[in-house]
Amino acid sequence: MLPLIRYHLTYYTRSYRYVAPLIAYVGLLLFIYTISPNPVLESYAFSSVWLFVISAWIIWGLTDLEPEAQQSVTAMHAGSANAYYLSKLLLMAAIGLLLAAFAVLYPALAGKLERWPAPEEWLVAACVHIASSLLGTGIALWFTDRGFGRSAASLPALIGFMVLSLASASAVAQLPERMTFVRWLLPPAGVLSEVLSGLEHTSSWTAVGTILYALAYARLLCGGYVVRAAVKKF
Repeated sequence: MLPLIRYHLTYYTRSYRYVAPLIAYVGLLLFIYTISPNPVLESYAFSSVWLFVISAWIIWGLTDLEPEAQQSVTAMHAGSANAYYLSKLLLMAAIGLLLAAFAVLYPALAGKLERWPAPEEWLVAACVHIASSLLGTGIALWFTDRGFGRSAASLPALIGFMVLSLASASAVAQLPERMTFVRWLLPPAGVLSEVLSGLEHTSSWTAVGTILYALAYARLLCGGYVVRAAVKKF
């Protein structure tokens, strides 16, 4: 598995497709934190949303990077299509962890926040960023060639779905109360950021439950994609 991950990483870095999303991610966070001090929870809520977007961008450029014929050859050398796609997924998760660590650690260590985060704020912020990254990854996977199919509508559909998942709270607010369950059928990216920004007024059980739900949702998306991509013929 490790040689496969190194192969995907080498192939990706040589393509330079990481440059634009990395510059956008780091650049915007550095720009936002030029003015300080910043509120702790609201800052982390914003960076978790931005990580959600950037994770989807990275996956969009990484997943279908190899030509289809080369994907087939690589999967054959990997021993199975499952191993091939799982190794890609592990690389994506590792990239997301690094980006999440930067978003959580940088503003505090650089003195950009109005105060030092409390231990529980560190923990919740880290978990929310990781869950947001995995959600962005899982959603984007389903709008790639082996998820959505080769179509010019895949990118607009991805953007629309991500906007809907971020705006789920305001969108569902217009629905009758008996239909508010629809909010939980959408990827809970917006719900995660709300929990983080309102952590002072949110019970611990609500925060933990929301994070676990988001992680389970992301796992379902990623696992479902691996199964679908592995059985779909090249």
